[in-house]
Amino acid sequence: MQNLVEFFEKETNKQINIFKYTNQPLKENQQLISFNNETYIIEMNNKFVFNHANGYFYLIHQQNLDFENLKRVLDNLYEDINVFEYNKFVVLNSSKLLEIDLSTPEIIESETYSNTLIAYLGKISDINIFNLRLSIFDEVLPFLSTDSNSNKFVTLTDLTIYNVIFLIEKEKSIYSLIDFENIKTIDKNLLHTGISFIENDLNISKTSSSLFLHRNTLIYRLEKIKEIFGLDLKIFKDAFVFYLSIKSYFASNI
Repeated sequence: MQNLVEFFEKETNKQINIFKYTNQPLKENQQLISFNNETYIIEMNNKFVFNHANGYFYLIHQQNLDFENLKRVLDNLYEDINVFEYNKFVVLNSSKLLEIDLSTPEIIESETYSNTLIAYLGKISDINIFNLRLSIFDEVLPFLSTDSNSNKFVTLTDLTIYNVIFLIEKEKSIYSLIDFENIKTIDKNLLHTGISFIENDLNISKTSSSLFLHRNTLIYRLEKIKEIFGLDLKIFKDAFVFYLSIKSYFASNI
């Protein structure tokens, strides 16, 4: 009988109750089925059940969620999608990769008037993997919501980086390698400049444009970081250490 319940829940994405039919009147959400020469009542509850993951998944977080309005917007943007609430997020599921990028949250915000954060969880066929990636996103969400350098569209790469940052904060042996007392004394604009330089692929021109900084001002700040931290951000290893250290510092001050 349990297998039958699981089958119907998988097919309908609804919570199912099944019990024997004894000529009692049927309710609106009930119907009869025959199984192994017995007649049963199948009762469908409105509560959504999500036990089987398949396809491409995106999580959408809005502080002031109006689910029906958000679903309407998503249905207008994309075809053949499933949209449902799961835990405190809205899940967008599709059998194909959707055209979602950095501009998508802005489009949704213009229609829903609510700050929007989207995370791409990848192509998933295992509900356990889905729940694990959701829990990682949930864990780093406070940092994503307050980090001025973070994007509103979060990729799997971003989730990996932010998860490492939080693991650093939890793992005291690694945490102790970062000189937070020194970082506290540094102008935050200088720290954000270094982060922006790394996130713009160590490219002077791209960083200057994104920060509206003169090229020479940016170069001066990078030299200042090198002087203070002994890290040359044009070198991958130095940039890597600086990025994780500063991001961990910001995360610890949420």
